[in-house]
Amino acid sequence: MKNPLLLALFIIGLCLFILFYVISSLFYKKRHKNKYHFYQMFPYEFNYPRVFKENLYGNIILFLGGFSIIAFYEINPINSLYRIIAIVASILITMLLILLVLLPLRYLKTHMVLSTLSMVLSAVLPLFNLFLALNQMKISTEAVNKTLCIISMIISGLLSLSMLLLILNPKMTFKIYLDKEIDEEGNEMFKRPKVIYLALNEWWSIFIFFLSPLSVLLINLL
Repeated sequence: MKNPLLLALFIIGLCLFILFYVISSLFYKKRHKNKYHFYQMFPYEFNYPRVFKENLYGNIILFLGGFSIIAFYEINPINSLYRIIAIVASILITMLLILLVLLPLRYLKTHMVLSTLSMVLSAVLPLFNLFLALNQMKISTEAVNKTLCIISMIISGLLSLSMLLLILNPKMTFKIYLDKEIDEEGNEMFKRPKVIYLALNEWWSIFIFFLSPLSVLLINLL
């Protein structure tokens, strides 16, 4: 690899994200006596009922992970308009994911805007990686290099497509309703749906952000 630091930053960023989720989930379970599920709980719930101090270590780890991904795109040796776009996009997504983790859902309109921007940018960033791989494939002469470019394009395409499919999912809505159930004594109670698609989409946008550098790593093997 031309720049081993790229691999290090990617691994650090991904590991920090995983560590953030594990630590935050453990603290959540300790506080609320309930297991955290990313497909039916929002990122901000790690900080409920307070904003930052409730999950201090998890938040700090997430911020460091986001900065690692920004640094990854910053030192990417490819000097082009793509690099500038990738840096700007990674900075914006990091800011958005920080806000999604810290901003309670009671600020619904603001949360809707941030959530939408996060999902759109998370779909767009892998697309830029795909076009980068396509451009590299055009100028590559060796079969091995072309194969790496194709694998890179497939990874980027799948990441972007998965986000787009979740955005276009007809069940995805900004209106969050609890399911009504009747207990054994006949009392009406409310439970979370098995899947809250808005929460799942927010988490998936964050996951794509931390995984998207993988396709760029493959190109740097050329």
